Amino acid sequence: MLLVGRASAYAKPPNIIFILADDVGIGDIKCFYSASKVTTPNIDRLASQGMRFTQAYAPGATCSPSRYALISGAYPCRGPLRSDTAKSSSPLTISVDALTLPKFFQIQGYRTAHIGKWHLGFGENGITNWAGIIKPGALEIGFDYHFALPSNHNDGFKTYVENHHLLWLKEGISEISDKPTIDQLTRIRYDDEGDSTLTGKAIDFMQKNQDNPFFIYLALTATHTHITPHKKFRGTSEIGQLGDYINELDFHVGEIMGALDGFGLAENTIVFFSSDNGGALKDHSSAGKNLSLRDSSQQVAEKAKTAKTIANKKFGHRTNGDLKKGKGSNYEGGHRVPYIVRWPNRIASGSESDQIITLTDTLATVAGLMNQTLPESAGVDSFDLSQVMLGKTVDGPKRPGTILQTSRGALAFRQGNWKIRYSKPTVWDGDKATLPKMGPELYHLSKDPGEENDLASRQPERVATMSDHLLDVLNRGRSR
Repeated sequence: MLLVGRASAYAKPPNIIFILADDVGIGDIKCFYSASKVTTPNIDRLASQGMRFTQAYAPGATCSPSRYALISGAYPCRGPLRSDTAKSSSPLTISVDALTLPKFFQIQGYRTAHIGKWHLGFGENGITNWAGIIKPGALEIGFDYHFALPSNHNDGFKTYVENHHLLWLKEGISEISDKPTIDQLTRIRYDDEGDSTLTGKAIDFMQKNQDNPFFIYLALTATHTHITPHKKFRGTSEIGQLGDYINELDFHVGEIMGALDGFGLAENTIVFFSSDNGGALKDHSSAGKNLSLRDSSQQVAEKAKTAKTIANKKFGHRTNGDLKKGKGSNYEGGHRVPYIVRWPNRIASGSESDQIITLTDTLATVAGLMNQTLPESAGVDSFDLSQVMLGKTVDGPKRPGTILQTSRGALAFRQGNWKIRYSKPTVWDGDKATLPKMGPELYHLSKDPGEENDLASRQPERVATMSDHLLDVLNRGRSR
Protein backbone atom coordinates (compact mmCIF):
# COMPACT_ATOMS: atom_id res chain seq x y z
CA MET A 1 0.00 0.00 0.00
CA LEU A 2 2.88 2.37 -0.62
CA LEU A 3 1.66 5.89 -1.39
CA VAL A 4 3.84 8.29 -3.30
CA GLY A 5 3.74 11.65 -1.52
CA ARG A 6 4.49 15.11 -2.80
CA ALA A 7 5.14 18.24 -0.81
CA SER A 8 1.90 19.31 0.82
CA ALA A 9 0.48 22.62 -0.33
CA TYR A 10 -1.76 22.86 2.75
CA ALA A 11 -0.88 23.68 6.34
CA LYS A 12 -3.59 21.37 7.66
CA PRO A 13 -5.07 18.39 5.81
CA PRO A 14 -8.64 19.10 4.68
CA ASN A 15 -11.58 17.21 6.08
CA ILE A 16 -13.63 15.33 3.48
CA ILE A 17 -17.38 14.67 3.50
CA PHE A 18 -18.96 12.69 0.67
CA ILE A 19 -22.77 12.90 0.73
CA LEU A 20 -24.31 10.24 -1.49
CA ALA A 21 -28.02 10.52 -2.13
CA ASP A 22 -30.06 7.53 -3.30
CA ASP A 23 -31.94 7.33 -6.63
CA VAL A 24 -31.64 11.09 -7.20
CA GLY A 25 -31.52 12.13 -10.85
CA ILE A 26 -30.41 15.42 -12.34
CA GLY A 27 -34.04 16.52 -12.63
CA ASP A 28 -34.39 16.28 -8.86
CA ILE A 29 -31.86 19.05 -8.25
CA LYS A 30 -32.77 22.55 -9.42
CA CYS A 31 -29.26 23.72 -10.31
CA PHE A 32 -28.87 20.74 -12.67
CA TYR A 33 -32.25 21.07 -14.36
CA SER A 34 -33.69 24.56 -14.31
CA ALA A 35 -37.13 23.35 -15.43
CA SER A 36 -37.41 21.12 -12.36
CA LYS A 37 -40.59 21.41 -10.34
CA VAL A 38 -38.63 21.10 -7.09
CA THR A 39 -36.49 23.64 -5.28
CA THR A 40 -33.25 22.60 -3.62
CA PRO A 41 -31.82 25.80 -2.13
CA ASN A 42 -29.13 24.20 0.05
CA ILE A 43 -27.77 21.89 -2.64
CA ASP A 44 -27.90 24.78 -5.11
CA ARG A 45 -25.97 26.92 -2.63
CA LEU A 46 -23.36 24.19 -2.31
CA ALA A 47 -22.97 24.29 -6.10
CA SER A 48 -22.78 28.08 -6.13
CA GLN A 49 -19.89 27.88 -3.68
CA GLY A 50 -18.00 25.19 -5.61
CA MET A 51 -17.90 23.28 -8.89
CA ARG A 52 -20.79 21.59 -10.64
CA PHE A 53 -20.03 18.71 -13.04
CA THR A 54 -22.54 18.44 -15.88
CA GLN A 55 -21.25 15.11 -17.25
CA ALA A 56 -21.10 13.00 -14.09
CA TYR A 57 -21.83 9.29 -13.95
CA ALA A 58 -22.65 6.62 -11.42
CA PRO A 59 -20.95 3.51 -12.87
CA GLY A 60 -23.90 1.34 -11.80
CA ALA A 61 -27.54 1.90 -12.67
CA THR A 62 -28.51 0.48 -9.27
CA CYS A 63 -27.33 0.90 -5.71
CA SER A 64 -24.66 -1.67 -4.82
CA PRO A 65 -22.49 -1.48 -7.96
CA SER A 66 -22.02 2.27 -7.67
CA ARG A 67 -21.20 2.08 -3.97
CA TYR A 68 -18.61 -0.58 -4.75
CA ALA A 69 -17.10 1.75 -7.35
CA LEU A 70 -17.00 4.74 -4.99
CA ILE A 71 -15.16 2.87 -2.24
CA SER A 72 -12.88 0.68 -4.39
CA GLY A 73 -12.01 2.96 -7.32
CA ALA A 74 -12.85 0.05 -9.63
CA TYR A 75 -15.76 -0.55 -11.98
CA PRO A 76 -18.31 -3.01 -10.56
CA CYS A 77 -17.49 -5.50 -13.33
CA ARG A 78 -14.09 -6.04 -11.63
CA GLY A 79 -15.73 -7.73 -8.65
CA PRO A 80 -18.69 -9.77 -7.43
CA LEU A 81 -21.29 -7.18 -8.47
CA ARG A 82 -20.88 -7.52 -12.24
CA SER A 83 -24.33 -9.08 -12.63
CA ASP A 84 -26.27 -8.44 -9.43
CA THR A 85 -26.76 -6.15 -6.46
CA ALA A 86 -25.77 -7.13 -2.94
CA LYS A 87 -28.35 -8.57 -0.57
CA SER A 88 -28.36 -8.61 3.22
CA SER A 89 -27.23 -12.23 2.93
CA SER A 90 -24.33 -11.39 0.59
CA PRO A 91 -20.70 -11.67 1.70
CA LEU A 92 -18.66 -8.47 1.91
CA THR A 93 -18.14 -7.45 -1.71
CA ILE A 94 -14.89 -5.47 -1.26
CA SER A 95 -11.60 -7.16 -0.42
CA VAL A 96 -10.20 -6.41 3.03
CA ASP A 97 -6.74 -6.30 1.39
CA ALA A 98 -7.62 -3.53 -1.10
CA LEU A 99 -6.47 0.08 -0.74
CA THR A 100 -9.96 1.52 -0.47
CA LEU A 101 -11.07 5.12 -0.17
CA PRO A 102 -11.34 4.97 3.67
CA LYS A 103 -8.04 3.07 4.00
CA PHE A 104 -6.36 5.80 1.98
CA PHE A 105 -7.54 8.33 4.57
CA GLN A 106 -6.52 6.15 7.50
CA ILE A 107 -2.99 6.00 6.11
CA GLN A 108 -3.01 9.82 6.09
CA GLY A 109 -3.98 9.88 9.78
CA TYR A 110 -7.68 10.60 9.33
CA ARG A 111 -10.59 9.37 11.42
CA THR A 112 -13.08 7.73 9.07
CA ALA A 113 -16.81 7.03 9.27
CA HIS A 114 -19.45 5.38 7.15
CA ILE A 115 -22.90 6.53 8.20
CA GLY A 116 -26.01 5.50 6.28
CA LYS A 117 -26.99 2.92 3.71
CA TRP A 118 -24.37 0.16 3.31
CA HIS A 119 -25.62 -2.41 0.75
CA LEU A 120 -22.22 -4.03 0.22
CA GLY A 121 -22.62 -7.21 2.26
CA PHE A 122 -21.01 -8.56 5.44
CA GLY A 123 -18.91 -11.54 6.41
CA GLU A 124 -16.64 -13.84 4.45
CA ASN A 125 -19.62 -16.00 3.44
CA GLY A 126 -22.48 -13.80 4.57
CA ILE A 127 -23.79 -13.55 8.12
CA THR A 128 -25.38 -16.69 9.59
CA ASN A 129 -26.02 -15.20 13.02
CA TRP A 130 -27.09 -11.56 13.14
CA ALA A 131 -27.07 -11.63 16.94
CA GLY A 132 -23.33 -12.28 16.90
CA ILE A 133 -20.33 -10.39 15.57
CA ILE A 134 -20.99 -8.90 12.13
CA LYS A 135 -17.65 -8.95 10.34
CA PRO A 136 -15.80 -8.47 8.11
CA GLY A 137 -17.61 -5.31 7.11
CA ALA A 138 -17.03 -1.59 6.91
CA LEU A 139 -14.43 -1.49 9.68
CA GLU A 140 -12.29 -4.10 7.96
CA ILE A 141 -12.06 -2.06 4.76
CA GLY A 142 -11.00 1.18 6.41
CA PHE A 143 -13.76 2.82 8.44
CA ASP A 144 -13.17 3.59 12.12
CA TYR A 145 -16.90 3.99 12.76
CA HIS A 146 -19.87 2.37 11.03
CA PHE A 147 -23.54 3.19 11.61
CA ALA A 148 -25.65 1.66 8.91
CA LEU A 149 -28.79 0.32 7.40
CA PRO A 150 -27.56 -3.16 6.40
CA SER A 151 -28.79 -2.76 2.83
CA ASN A 152 -31.71 -0.49 1.96
CA HIS A 153 -34.30 1.84 3.41
CA ASN A 154 -36.76 -1.03 2.82
CA ASP A 155 -34.52 -3.90 4.00
CA GLY A 156 -36.90 -4.94 6.79
CA PHE A 157 -34.22 -5.03 9.50
CA LYS A 158 -35.99 -2.50 11.76
CA THR A 159 -32.63 -1.63 13.33
CA TYR A 160 -29.11 -0.47 12.48
CA VAL A 161 -25.68 -2.08 12.45
CA GLU A 162 -23.22 -0.16 14.62
CA ASN A 163 -19.63 -1.27 14.10
CA HIS A 164 -19.84 -5.08 14.49
CA HIS A 165 -23.27 -5.50 16.10
CA LEU A 166 -26.98 -4.98 15.58
CA LEU A 167 -28.39 -2.26 17.80
CA TRP A 168 -31.22 -2.70 20.29
CA LEU A 169 -31.28 -6.49 20.64
CA LYS A 170 -33.04 -7.64 23.78
CA GLU A 171 -30.88 -9.21 26.45
CA GLY A 172 -30.46 -12.96 26.13
CA ILE A 173 -30.98 -13.19 22.39
CA SER A 174 -27.96 -15.00 21.00
CA GLU A 175 -29.12 -16.49 17.71
CA ILE A 176 -30.82 -14.78 14.74
CA SER A 177 -30.49 -16.53 11.39
CA ASP A 178 -32.42 -13.88 9.43
CA LYS A 179 -33.64 -10.36 10.10
CA PRO A 180 -34.59 -9.67 13.72
CA THR A 181 -38.28 -9.50 14.50
CA ILE A 182 -39.75 -6.50 16.27
CA ASP A 183 -40.28 -8.51 19.46
CA GLN A 184 -36.52 -9.20 19.57
CA LEU A 185 -35.71 -5.47 19.75
CA THR A 186 -35.91 -2.96 22.57
CA ARG A 187 -36.72 -0.20 20.06
CA ILE A 188 -37.09 0.05 16.30
CA ARG A 189 -35.83 2.05 13.35
CA TYR A 190 -38.51 4.38 12.00
CA ASP A 191 -38.79 4.81 8.24
CA ASP A 192 -39.71 8.47 8.53
CA GLU A 193 -36.74 9.33 10.75
CA GLY A 194 -33.91 7.59 8.91
CA ASP A 195 -32.12 10.52 7.32
CA SER A 196 -32.57 12.80 10.34
CA THR A 197 -30.93 10.07 12.46
CA LEU A 198 -28.07 9.59 9.99
CA THR A 199 -27.43 13.32 9.64
CA GLY A 200 -27.33 13.69 13.42
CA LYS A 201 -24.77 10.87 13.66
CA ALA A 202 -22.59 12.57 11.03
CA ILE A 203 -22.70 15.87 12.91
CA ASP A 204 -21.81 14.08 16.16
CA PHE A 205 -18.79 12.50 14.44
CA MET A 206 -17.68 15.92 13.17
CA GLN A 207 -17.95 17.41 16.63
CA LYS A 208 -15.98 14.62 18.29
CA ASN A 209 -13.22 14.71 15.67
CA GLN A 210 -13.05 18.41 14.85
CA ASP A 211 -9.51 18.73 16.13
CA ASN A 212 -8.23 16.05 13.75
CA PRO A 213 -8.78 15.49 10.02
CA PHE A 214 -11.79 13.29 9.28
CA PHE A 215 -13.50 11.58 6.35
CA ILE A 216 -17.24 10.95 6.46
CA TYR A 217 -19.10 8.92 3.84
CA LEU A 218 -22.71 9.92 4.53
CA ALA A 219 -25.04 7.67 2.51
CA LEU A 220 -28.54 9.12 2.92
CA THR A 221 -31.61 7.07 2.00
CA ALA A 222 -33.62 9.72 0.13
CA THR A 223 -35.08 9.15 -2.37
CA HIS A 224 -35.01 5.35 -2.34
CA THR A 225 -38.21 3.44 -1.60
CA HIS A 226 -39.85 3.93 0.84
CA ILE A 227 -40.77 7.57 0.12
CA THR A 228 -41.43 8.48 3.75
CA PRO A 229 -40.49 12.08 4.53
CA HIS A 230 -40.37 13.26 8.12
CA LYS A 231 -43.66 14.79 9.21
CA LYS A 232 -42.38 18.38 9.06
CA PHE A 233 -41.73 18.07 5.31
CA ARG A 234 -45.05 16.53 4.31
CA GLY A 235 -47.12 18.73 2.05
CA THR A 236 -44.22 21.11 1.31
CA SER A 237 -43.83 20.27 -2.40
CA GLU A 238 -45.97 20.83 -5.46
CA ILE A 239 -45.21 17.34 -6.84
CA GLY A 240 -46.45 15.32 -3.90
CA GLN A 241 -44.63 13.09 -1.45
CA LEU A 242 -41.53 12.51 -3.63
CA GLY A 243 -40.98 16.26 -3.68
CA ASP A 244 -41.45 16.36 0.09
CA TYR A 245 -38.67 13.78 0.42
CA ILE A 246 -36.41 15.78 -1.89
CA ASN A 247 -37.09 18.81 0.33
CA GLU A 248 -35.99 16.77 3.34
CA LEU A 249 -32.82 15.65 1.55
CA ASP A 250 -31.99 19.26 0.76
CA PHE A 251 -32.62 20.25 4.38
CA HIS A 252 -30.14 17.65 5.67
CA VAL A 253 -27.47 18.83 3.22
CA GLY A 254 -28.07 22.27 4.68
CA GLU A 255 -27.66 20.88 8.19
CA ILE A 256 -24.24 19.46 7.29
CA MET A 257 -23.19 22.81 5.82
CA GLY A 258 -24.49 24.62 8.88
CA ALA A 259 -22.63 22.31 11.25
CA LEU A 260 -19.37 22.90 9.38
CA ASP A 261 -19.94 26.64 9.75
CA GLY A 262 -20.78 26.26 13.43
CA PHE A 263 -17.65 24.23 14.17
CA GLY A 264 -15.47 26.60 12.16
CA LEU A 265 -14.57 23.80 9.75
CA ALA A 266 -16.12 24.95 6.47
CA GLU A 267 -12.99 26.63 5.09
CA ASN A 268 -10.94 23.46 5.46
CA THR A 269 -13.50 20.86 4.45
CA ILE A 270 -14.10 19.46 0.97
CA VAL A 271 -17.76 18.54 0.53
CA PHE A 272 -18.91 16.26 -2.29
CA PHE A 273 -22.53 15.64 -3.22
CA SER A 274 -23.75 13.05 -5.71
CA SER A 275 -26.14 10.11 -6.19
CA ASP A 276 -25.73 6.36 -6.64
CA ASN A 277 -27.74 6.22 -9.90
CA GLY A 278 -30.41 8.05 -11.81
CA GLY A 279 -33.94 8.49 -10.52
CA ALA A 280 -36.59 5.76 -10.64
CA LEU A 281 -39.54 6.53 -12.89
CA LYS A 282 -42.00 4.39 -10.95
CA ASP A 283 -42.37 2.85 -7.52
CA HIS A 284 -40.85 -0.42 -6.35
CA SER A 285 -43.22 -3.31 -5.62
CA SER A 286 -42.34 -3.07 -1.92
CA ALA A 287 -43.20 0.63 -1.69
CA GLY A 288 -45.30 1.56 1.30
CA LYS A 289 -45.46 -1.97 2.70
CA ASN A 290 -44.44 -3.10 6.20
CA LEU A 291 -43.59 0.41 7.30
CA SER A 292 -42.56 1.48 10.77
CA LEU A 293 -43.55 5.12 11.22
CA ARG A 294 -43.06 7.48 14.11
CA ASP A 295 -45.84 9.64 12.67
CA SER A 296 -48.43 8.32 10.21
CA SER A 297 -50.17 11.62 9.46
CA GLN A 298 -51.18 12.89 6.00
CA GLN A 299 -51.59 9.33 4.62
CA VAL A 300 -47.82 8.96 4.35
CA ALA A 301 -47.96 5.14 4.14
CA GLU A 302 -50.60 5.09 1.41
CA LYS A 303 -48.87 7.84 -0.59
CA ALA A 304 -45.55 6.00 -0.33
CA LYS A 305 -46.93 3.27 -2.60
CA THR A 306 -47.21 5.57 -5.62
CA ALA A 307 -45.09 8.64 -4.79
CA LYS A 308 -42.66 8.41 -7.74
CA THR A 309 -45.34 7.48 -10.26
CA ILE A 310 -47.57 10.34 -9.10
CA ALA A 311 -44.73 12.87 -9.27
CA ASN A 312 -43.62 11.87 -12.76
CA LYS A 313 -46.99 11.15 -14.37
CA LYS A 314 -49.54 13.32 -12.59
CA PHE A 315 -47.43 16.35 -11.75
CA GLY A 316 -45.07 16.26 -14.75
CA HIS A 317 -41.86 15.96 -12.74
CA ARG A 318 -38.87 14.78 -14.78
CA THR A 319 -36.62 13.00 -12.31
CA ASN A 320 -33.84 12.61 -14.91
CA GLY A 321 -34.47 15.81 -16.81
CA ASP A 322 -34.60 15.19 -20.55
CA LEU A 323 -32.50 12.03 -20.43
CA LYS A 324 -33.83 8.64 -21.52
CA LYS A 325 -35.16 6.08 -19.03
CA GLY A 326 -33.98 5.87 -15.41
CA LYS A 327 -32.71 3.67 -12.61
CA GLY A 328 -31.82 0.18 -13.79
CA SER A 329 -31.28 1.22 -17.39
CA ASN A 330 -27.97 1.80 -19.19
CA TYR A 331 -29.46 4.69 -21.11
CA GLU A 332 -28.28 8.05 -19.77
CA GLY A 333 -31.15 8.39 -17.30
CA GLY A 334 -29.87 5.38 -15.40
CA HIS A 335 -26.35 6.71 -14.89
CA ARG A 336 -26.14 10.50 -15.17
CA VAL A 337 -26.19 12.05 -11.72
CA PRO A 338 -25.66 15.39 -10.02
CA TYR A 339 -22.08 15.89 -8.85
CA ILE A 340 -20.86 18.87 -6.80
CA VAL A 341 -17.60 19.55 -4.99
CA ARG A 342 -16.95 22.54 -2.71
CA TRP A 343 -13.67 23.61 -1.13
CA PRO A 344 -13.71 27.30 -0.16
CA ASN A 345 -10.82 29.38 -1.55
CA ARG A 346 -9.46 26.34 -3.44
CA ILE A 347 -12.24 25.44 -5.87
CA ALA A 348 -13.70 28.47 -7.62
CA SER A 349 -17.20 29.42 -6.51
CA GLY A 350 -19.88 28.96 -9.15
CA SER A 351 -17.55 27.04 -11.46
CA GLU A 352 -18.75 24.39 -13.86
CA SER A 353 -17.11 21.57 -15.80
CA ASP A 354 -18.28 19.31 -18.61
CA GLN A 355 -15.39 16.93 -17.90
CA ILE A 356 -16.62 13.34 -17.64
CA ILE A 357 -16.33 12.23 -14.03
CA THR A 358 -17.56 9.08 -12.28
CA LEU A 359 -17.93 7.98 -8.68
CA THR A 360 -15.02 5.63 -9.43
CA ASP A 361 -12.73 8.65 -9.82
CA THR A 362 -13.15 9.73 -6.19
CA LEU A 363 -10.19 7.73 -4.84
CA ALA A 364 -7.57 9.08 -7.26
CA THR A 365 -9.05 12.58 -7.16
CA VAL A 366 -8.91 12.97 -3.37
CA ALA A 367 -5.39 11.56 -3.48
CA GLY A 368 -4.54 14.28 -6.00
CA LEU A 369 -6.16 16.96 -3.85
CA MET A 370 -3.92 15.80 -1.00
CA ASN A 371 -0.77 15.70 -3.15
CA GLN A 372 -0.56 11.92 -3.10
CA THR A 373 -0.26 9.41 -5.94
CA LEU A 374 -1.92 6.02 -5.74
CA PRO A 375 0.11 2.85 -6.24
CA GLU A 376 -0.55 1.07 -9.54
CA SER A 377 -2.49 -1.70 -7.82
CA ALA A 378 -5.08 0.64 -6.30
CA GLY A 379 -8.08 2.31 -7.90
CA VAL A 380 -7.62 0.54 -11.23
CA ASP A 381 -10.38 2.61 -12.89
CA SER A 382 -9.94 5.80 -10.85
CA PHE A 383 -8.66 8.93 -12.59
CA ASP A 384 -7.30 12.01 -10.83
CA LEU A 385 -9.44 15.04 -11.69
CA SER A 386 -8.10 17.23 -8.90
CA GLN A 387 -6.47 19.66 -11.32
CA VAL A 388 -9.80 20.18 -13.10
CA MET A 389 -11.45 20.94 -9.76
CA LEU A 390 -8.68 23.37 -8.83
CA GLY A 391 -9.00 25.16 -12.16
CA LYS A 392 -5.45 24.35 -13.25
CA THR A 393 -6.48 22.46 -16.38
CA VAL A 394 -9.54 22.33 -18.60
CA ASP A 395 -9.18 18.69 -19.60
CA GLY A 396 -8.73 15.76 -17.27
CA PRO A 397 -6.42 12.80 -17.80
CA LYS A 398 -7.05 10.64 -20.85
CA ARG A 399 -9.08 7.54 -20.17
CA PRO A 400 -9.84 4.76 -22.69
CA GLY A 401 -13.54 5.15 -22.03
CA THR A 402 -16.17 4.99 -19.30
CA ILE A 403 -17.92 1.70 -18.50
CA LEU A 404 -21.52 1.84 -17.29
CA GLN A 405 -23.35 -1.22 -15.97
CA THR A 406 -26.85 -2.35 -15.06
CA SER A 407 -27.46 -4.74 -12.18
CA ARG A 408 -28.00 -7.54 -14.71
CA GLY A 409 -24.58 -6.91 -16.24
CA ALA A 410 -25.57 -5.21 -19.48
CA LEU A 411 -22.88 -2.65 -20.33
CA ALA A 412 -22.60 0.70 -22.03
CA PHE A 413 -19.33 2.38 -22.97
CA ARG A 414 -18.70 6.07 -23.53
CA GLN A 415 -15.72 7.52 -25.43
CA GLY A 416 -15.80 11.27 -25.93
CA ASN A 417 -19.25 12.14 -27.24
CA TRP A 418 -19.91 8.61 -28.50
CA LYS A 419 -21.66 5.86 -26.57
CA ILE A 420 -22.41 2.25 -27.37
CA ARG A 421 -25.10 0.44 -25.41
CA TYR A 422 -25.68 -3.29 -25.14
CA SER A 423 -29.12 -4.59 -24.16
CA LYS A 424 -27.89 -8.08 -23.17
CA PRO A 425 -25.47 -8.92 -20.36
CA THR A 426 -21.77 -9.47 -20.92
CA VAL A 427 -20.77 -13.13 -20.56
CA TRP A 428 -17.91 -13.86 -18.16
CA ASP A 429 -15.63 -16.86 -17.89
CA GLY A 430 -13.62 -16.04 -14.80
CA ASP A 431 -12.14 -12.62 -15.59
CA LYS A 432 -12.46 -13.12 -19.34
CA ALA A 433 -15.34 -11.17 -20.91
CA THR A 434 -17.28 -11.85 -24.09
CA LEU A 435 -19.61 -9.19 -25.41
CA PRO A 436 -23.16 -10.14 -26.48
CA LYS A 437 -23.54 -11.33 -30.07
CA MET A 438 -26.37 -8.91 -30.62
CA GLY A 439 -24.61 -5.69 -31.61
CA PRO A 440 -24.90 -2.49 -29.55
CA GLU A 441 -26.74 0.72 -30.22
CA LEU A 442 -24.64 3.81 -31.00
CA TYR A 443 -25.40 7.40 -29.96
CA HIS A 444 -23.69 10.78 -30.33
CA LEU A 445 -24.49 12.34 -26.97
CA SER A 446 -23.65 15.97 -27.68
CA LYS A 447 -26.01 15.99 -30.67
CA ASP A 448 -28.51 13.51 -29.26
CA PRO A 449 -28.48 13.61 -25.44
CA GLY A 450 -31.90 11.95 -25.36
CA GLU A 451 -30.55 8.89 -27.22
CA GLU A 452 -33.29 8.92 -29.82
CA ASN A 453 -31.21 8.22 -32.96
CA ASP A 454 -29.37 4.90 -33.05
CA LEU A 455 -26.50 5.31 -35.54
CA ALA A 456 -25.13 1.77 -35.30
CA SER A 457 -26.29 0.64 -38.74
CA ARG A 458 -24.79 3.75 -40.36
CA GLN A 459 -21.42 3.57 -38.60
CA PRO A 460 -20.52 -0.13 -38.21
CA GLU A 461 -16.77 0.60 -38.18
CA ARG A 462 -17.12 2.93 -35.19
CA VAL A 463 -19.25 0.34 -33.40
CA ALA A 464 -16.61 -2.34 -34.03
CA THR A 465 -13.76 -0.11 -32.86
CA MET A 466 -15.54 0.97 -29.68
CA SER A 467 -16.56 -2.60 -28.92
CA ASP A 468 -12.93 -3.68 -29.27
CA HIS A 469 -11.85 -0.88 -26.91
CA LEU A 470 -14.50 -1.90 -24.37
CA LEU A 471 -13.41 -5.52 -24.53
CA ASP A 472 -9.78 -4.50 -24.08
CA VAL A 473 -10.58 -2.45 -20.94
CA LEU A 474 -12.62 -5.32 -19.54
CA ASN A 475 -10.00 -7.99 -20.12
CA ARG A 476 -6.98 -5.91 -19.08
CA GLY A 477 -8.56 -5.61 -15.64
CA ARG A 478 -7.90 -1.89 -15.42
CA SER A 479 -8.32 1.34 -17.35
CA ARG A 480 -5.95 3.60 -15.40
